[in-house]
Amino acid sequence: MSEELLTLIAEVTMVASLGGGGVLMLLMVTLFFCKTMEVERRIATPGKHLDGIRSIWGNGPIGRWMRVSHVYAFFVYRKLPRIGARIESRMGDEEEPLPRSLKLWVIVPYTACLMFTFLFFFSGWYLGALD
Repeated sequence: MSEELLTLIAEVTMVASLGGGGVLMLLMVTLFFCKTMEVERRIATPGKHLDGIRSIWGNGPIGRWMRVSHVYAFFVYRKLPRIGARIESRMGDEEEPLPRSLKLWVIVPYTACLMFTFLFFFSGWYLGALD
């Protein structure tokens, strides 16, 4: 591949990842947020971290994003070996098993948004924008 073609691919990737990540972020704090609230309601036991996050951040756009981030972190951190159970016990409890489809409403869009963010910065690094 020529240098010009790689540069063009990096530019297109950078623009597409910025757009895709922005759209996903907007969807997560608007349309998908009702599913996130359902998950949060089931795992945020009184007195735990997720319950406090709900009252601290509220329901504005930044607060919604923070709440989505914390619910996502709950599902990711609890899978860590050795320390995952302690983190889970501090953040909240999944007393009744959540349906997989409900978990995926939080996990898939947030992971895709993280991937778009990585692609954006990787493309920027390749193009020399981070120098």
